[in-house]
Amino acid sequence: MHDVIVIGAGFAGLSAAVALAERGARVLVLERRPRLGGRATSYRDPATGRPVDNGQHVLFGCYRQTWRFLRRIGADRDVRLEPSLAVESIDLDGTRTRLDCPHLPAPLNLLAGVLEWDRVPAAERWAALRMLGAIRAEREQARTETPAARRLFGSEGSRAPERTEASGAPAVDDGAPGAARADETVRDWLVRFGQGPQLRHLLWEPLALAALNQRPERAAARPFARVLAELCGPGRTDAAIGIPSRPLAALYAEPARRFLEARGGTVRTRMPATVLVDGRGLRGVAAGETLLRAETVIAAVPWYALPGLLPDCPDMLAPMVEAARGTSASPIVTVNLWVDRPLLASPFVGLPGRTMQWAFETTSDHRGAGGRREAGGLGEAGRLGGTGGDRPAGARLTLVASGADDVAHLANPRIVARAAADLRDALPDRGWRIEHASVIREPRATFSLAPGQPPRPGTETPVDGLLLAGDWIDTGLPGTIESAVVSGHRAAEAALARLE
Repeated sequence: MHDVIVIGAGFAGLSAAVALAERGARVLVLERRPRLGGRATSYRDPATGRPVDNGQHVLFGCYRQTWRFLRRIGADRDVRLEPSLAVESIDLDGTRTRLDCPHLPAPLNLLAGVLEWDRVPAAERWAALRMLGAIRAEREQARTETPAARRLFGSEGSRAPERTEASGAPAVDDGAPGAARADETVRDWLVRFGQGPQLRHLLWEPLALAALNQRPERAAARPFARVLAELCGPGRTDAAIGIPSRPLAALYAEPARRFLEARGGTVRTRMPATVLVDGRGLRGVAAGETLLRAETVIAAVPWYALPGLLPDCPDMLAPMVEAARGTSASPIVTVNLWVDRPLLASPFVGLPGRTMQWAFETTSDHRGAGGRREAGGLGEAGRLGGTGGDRPAGARLTLVASGADDVAHLANPRIVARAAADLRDALPDRGWRIEHASVIREPRATFSLAPGQPPRPGTETPVDGLLLAGDWIDTGLPGTIESAVVSGHRAAEAALARLE
């Protein structure tokens, strides 16, 4: 008999399982798919044979729990963390601009970078100072930590907001200086704080769209305030961007599997499971024809999978399941373009005002980052231009459209055409050629953060022994890798408390 069964092998499930195994718990991980990774995984592109992620994932220096998880499994060295926040963008008129934040304590680093940013009018740069109060208010709200988290994970333990709004952000006093209102969108909040159109266009709104995966005119302001508070944390590299140097499967999924198996744990793929509940107690987990029993079960599945995990939902779980069922999703569309030569002078560039908001480059001698491909995007050959898939292209450009409600329904050729047009608009007249392309749709990439969404649940449920984990759990953060790992560590903490 296992001590803990973890259902789901994404960042949330694997981080929970690793934390438990490190403390000596006997862990069984069940994953219904043939590969690990959940919504952050890799596949092998059939035309090129190269590993590709199912979307471009980045980390920030402030992702303390994610870095802790990666260090546990020996994978932190496979993420390249920049020394400070530096973002190059190509505006709609072709102007290149760069926000370069000096190596100063936060939030002075961000403010100093903005004040020296000559692409933004001087009056708008000075108006950025008004955001200091908002950031400080949110940081004060986010300081609370659970004693158990401090015992288990140290001073960098996961923070636990005392109560949350439907948006999932920590509830704060609407009258507090800088507080975002419950029904306020990101754009409304920025306008209320006097942030001008150019600064919103080049900085705040691209950052909000990337962090929240929802348009700033739709997304609630409070989760974005929490993001800014985390980026402006005590560490000088908190706002720095980290890009994985390996595909996600190789970065964390397989190292986590090896970590677990080396400590007596078991990982099973192609194993659909359902949770069986009897009265107020946990009966076990049905996996195929087998009934598995454990002291604790951690359901580390996305919100949309929770109803299927509990087919005979008892009354005590009905409100939680109905809230999950009523939570909307926000899509991400990723286009990979294999081109005949490297095009970018930096690892990534912002494309504000376009369909594709970011472009990341991986050169041909790099193993790259991985994902799920949708076939048929470019006809039978699956490529644009001339060369065969057996010859690696000079570089792969990964273009990302977050909050992609207007794009996700389009046919693959139209999506590729838009991505290529955005890239040619930003990088004209260089004679480069697209040799192959693929489209990745994640229609339910993240949960919606629009005001009025159902509340997010906590780690513990009314069923004794059934815990929840996932980026959608109430962490106060949007649907990020860090939110997933924070939830996984909280679930591990709660499971260990039951074993003591």
